[in-house]
Amino acid sequence: MSSTEISIKQLPQITEINDDDLILVQTTNATNTLKFGNFVVGLENTTFASTISANATNVDAISSVIRETFFVKNSTLDDGPDIVINGLSPTVSGVMDTFLLPIDITQGSNRRTFYFILSGGPFIV
Repeated sequence: MSSTEISIKQLPQITEINDDDLILVQTTNATNTLKFGNFVVGLENTTFASTISANATNVDAISSVIRETFFVKNSTLDDGPDIVINGLSPTVSGVMDTFLLPIDITQGSNRRTFYFILSGGPFIV
């Protein structure tokens, strides 16, 4: 009886891996498979963890500056104007409910409040 040994290096290569593909894992006690979709690399297992942490800190700081500079303190979403939508089809028109999000913008010594209009959901026919 003859045996043929095959090395992993002899297997064909692929150019991409999908969520349902399997990864072969050799542990001390057994050989197992792991679905690629379940494969997670923790931040502590990377060489760039400090860069990601520093960037997250920077994003938080920038977000805080934007929030404190532009958005009106203790503001709530005020009920905005209803927007009438005509011409969706020859027989359909409707009204879209909106909300107003106030922001303050300062130019020199002038501080003005502007409003973003946010859609409150689907339009009412």
